[in-house]
Amino acid sequence: MNIRIGDIVTIKAERIQYRIVSIYGEFIVLCKLGISRFELIELSKKAFFEMLYSDKIEITADQEDQVYDVELLSDTAKERFYKKRDAFREILDIYGPGYMKLCGRSSKNELYNILDKYNYSIKTFWRDCLKYFQSGLKERVLLDSKLFGLNKGKEYTHTAKTGKKGEYGAVGIPLTSDVIEHFEEALKAYKTGRHKSIKSCYDYMNNLYYSKIETIGGVQTTCLVPENERPTYKQFYLYVRKHLSNEERDIIKTSQMEFRNNQRLLTSDSLFGVAGPGDLVEIDACEADVSLVSMTDRNQTIGRPIVYFMIDVYSRIILAASIAFDNNSLLGVTNLFLNLGDDKQEYCERYGVLFEDERLWPSNIIPNRLRVDRGSEFKSKEFGRICNALGIQKDIVSGGSGSLKGVVEQSFHQMHSKQNESLEDHGLIEKRHDSNHHKEATLNIEQYTKMVINFVLTHNQTYLESYPLTKKMIEEKIPAIPAKLWQYGIENEVTPRPISNKLQYLYELMTPVKVSVSRKGISYRGLYYLSNESYISTLMFKAKNKKIPLEARMDMRNVGYIYVLHNNQLIQIPLNDRITGNAEYMGMTMKQYDDYRKGRGMLEAEGRVHNEQLSAYSSAINTNIVAEATKASEYKANDKNMRPAREAEKQRVSNENEIAERFEKKKKTKIKESILEIEEIKENSKEETQAEKPVEECFNLTEEEMMEKRKKALMDFDEEDW
Repeated sequence: MNIRIGDIVTIKAERIQYRIVSIYGEFIVLCKLGISRFELIELSKKAFFEMLYSDKIEITADQEDQVYDVELLSDTAKERFYKKRDAFREILDIYGPGYMKLCGRSSKNELYNILDKYNYSIKTFWRDCLKYFQSGLKERVLLDSKLFGLNKGKEYTHTAKTGKKGEYGAVGIPLTSDVIEHFEEALKAYKTGRHKSIKSCYDYMNNLYYSKIETIGGVQTTCLVPENERPTYKQFYLYVRKHLSNEERDIIKTSQMEFRNNQRLLTSDSLFGVAGPGDLVEIDACEADVSLVSMTDRNQTIGRPIVYFMIDVYSRIILAASIAFDNNSLLGVTNLFLNLGDDKQEYCERYGVLFEDERLWPSNIIPNRLRVDRGSEFKSKEFGRICNALGIQKDIVSGGSGSLKGVVEQSFHQMHSKQNESLEDHGLIEKRHDSNHHKEATLNIEQYTKMVINFVLTHNQTYLESYPLTKKMIEEKIPAIPAKLWQYGIENEVTPRPISNKLQYLYELMTPVKVSVSRKGISYRGLYYLSNESYISTLMFKAKNKKIPLEARMDMRNVGYIYVLHNNQLIQIPLNDRITGNAEYMGMTMKQYDDYRKGRGMLEAEGRVHNEQLSAYSSAINTNIVAEATKASEYKANDKNMRPAREAEKQRVSNENEIAERFEKKKKTKIKESILEIEEIKENSKEETQAEKPVEECFNLTEEEMMEKRKKALMDFDEEDW
């Protein structure tokens, strides 16, 4: 085992520590730590290693990392240091290599002669000797610790105010331990908020510790103690500056993440470690600074679109783009990968944009690595599965460090600067209180997609002034244009990995789902799928009355199909249109279908409550009927002569259901309706003439005559009048 001078030896049982100061011959010399007197002990190597192997002691390597430069000191300080250093070197030469004669009460004439030679006081020497040996013979301890800030944290024991005396008398107080505690409390308050200043924390400290209550004009008022009884603002300010570095102050007034993002050291650039085109891409999303309208109703605003970009770091070319409304969504990322595999000329033609040279917007490649932030879609297990399946290494940058993927971040700034001029007063979102972007919205998603496509094609042809061209690029006069850099990299560096199997590529982008097979077909979340493939029919037949689990894939953009692998062939299975209402979900996204499922679930929940109430009411009625029947039965039923009794009851029930009875009911109903009609005519006549003429004048009949006419009319009524 390697042991070195300066290593710390700890006795485990007693937790006492020693520093190794010498290794010579068969002996090891240790200096005891944690005490104020100089004490050395000498052990044989055999005893030392026996203690080590028996686990009685443990060794900790010296972790000294302080560096100093004597040349930075003043001439006086350098002279003092060199004097001490030379004195110790001579003393070590005389008393080494064991140094044991420096301890104890033995005569030390050589030592005192050396101290006299260098005018080194005995008291100062023994203080320095203790520090020197306890440090492991490090000469840095002979330096004045104040000169290199090595006394930071040392307790203040001043009895008089230090520093220059004030021009108008003594101002301030000595910085005792109590005052330092007050400073620490105020400093702690300074660290708690971004908007707190050193002055406000100084006032907080004064109000807390250096104020008193006085009565002025009959009113109690808080007043500060005199200046010579409290610390000055300058004292507190210097204390804060001394105990907080510039880095700590920046973190306090911003945040740890913001400081790391804005103040980190730039020791390399974005091309460090990038092999060539397609080796490393950056992906990110942003909310576009524009509000859009609906495709179906131009008077309806729908808000901001989400733009995803995939940019090749080597050439700065935009490889893929996605414009949708999915924020922090895996759908948005898979849209980007689908666009990566699309023929860009066909894609642009769908939006009425044409370009001839396909090199302006490359397609059909798979990157080796991608750099993303800590968005939920990028950290998801599903996105990790897609990357593993496609053989892509995923690198996630630190949170709040957008500058670590500055290539794609900068592209969004460039896109907004190019578009905002045209979008002003047409839905442009401005950071102003009077921004009226939602009411000014003009473009729909298709029109804005055209603008993004225009930016992509323009960007891929733009000369990049800040691109770090290599010596070889300059010699070959390669312009810093993304499309040119992409072609140059393919010809001279590496060839991007192509999408060799497009069907396999699309299969990996679909979401794995667990479906079940039964006699009704393949079911998933209440939907049923059916195919004429013999493989599916065989599975359905085997399932019988059970459900067999099956691995499948689904594109969450359309629940109308699921995809099953069999014998390395991908089977597309549509919704079963023979089941009522099943095929109506064809073409819907999973989100749309889930909304319908939730609506159906709410109806079912309301239906359950309704049925429970109805069931309880029905049960109560049945109970009442049975109770009434029980009261009506005085004796137990006679179970003899059941056949004739049953026959008589049967005939009675048949008589109750005869058709003639229903004719009589109809006749009586008609008579009743006629009487009610006459009564209604009479009442209406009374209401119309009550204010003008009496009833007798209207009908020229008395009440008795009217009743007689009514009776006669009823007597003359014949069945033939029906």
